[in-house]
Amino acid sequence: MFKNIAPFTFLLAFSAAASAEEALPSLDIAKAEFNYTDGMDFEDADGTLNASSFELSSFVAKPLDIFGGFKLIPQVRYRLTSLDFDGVDPSFPIADEDLHSLAMSVFALKMEDSSPWIYGGFARAEMASDFQHINGDDFTFDLAGGAGYRFNSDFIAGFGVAVINMNGDLRVFPGINFDWAVSKEIRVGLYGPNLVASYTPSKDWSISLRGEPRGGNWNITDDGGQSHSIDFSSYQVGLFATRRIVDKLWLTGGVGTSFINEISLTEPRGEEITSEDLEGGLFYQIGLSLKTW
Repeated sequence: MFKNIAPFTFLLAFSAAASAEEALPSLDIAKAEFNYTDGMDFEDADGTLNASSFELSSFVAKPLDIFGGFKLIPQVRYRLTSLDFDGVDPSFPIADEDLHSLAMSVFALKMEDSSPWIYGGFARAEMASDFQHINGDDFTFDLAGGAGYRFNSDFIAGFGVAVINMNGDLRVFPGINFDWAVSKEIRVGLYGPNLVASYTPSKDWSISLRGEPRGGNWNITDDGGQSHSIDFSSYQVGLFATRRIVDKLWLTGGVGTSFINEISLTEPRGEEITSEDLEGGLFYQIGLSLKTW
């Protein structure tokens, strides 16, 4: 899934923002966000999926100094995802679901004025479930590490590796990313699967074209008491407008299309029960964010 290769790429984004003491289009210290995607028709069967999500996330402290020159940044996140099916065959094994995700993450970052190198690490524990019955299958653990190099004041490039779902269907993903301040108004970045091109005409407005992953993986309990996993993945590309409300608080609205959509039901260890590819659908997004401390 796209979302699984994203965590370590935050390290590059954070380092760029921390050094410049300004907000990147893709970086939020705290946010509340609602996203709705409709009209994702099944490609090979009757039925449509509409998906909505509401997310609250925040870094719980400013960077904390620890050993070896590293700084530690803890984060908490809650997300509610609703999957609503329409016109599907009664035999389709996934029904309407309200799914929850609660995650605690820790980022470690090292950057010094005397060196162009940036080093970072990431660890996350997540509970993702329908909250019907909580067991060990509801929890996943992820690790990642990466390094970046500051070529000059305007350009940073980096690489990393993420190890996902260490206690289940383990996967390893490499990734690259860069951040380029083309000019005072234009910035382009690739943060793992997140692509951002932004134009900032004034200190209170920003327009951006973004590509970013959506979805998740949740453990559910069926009527017979057995654990299964719902895996929904999507990639969204859209146009966003961001307006400063006051000081560091921003309002963002966006619209665009989703594609590479897929939903599947698997055993907790990854054995597939069913999988459906979905056609593209329109998405709408609105959110409040705090860009820097």
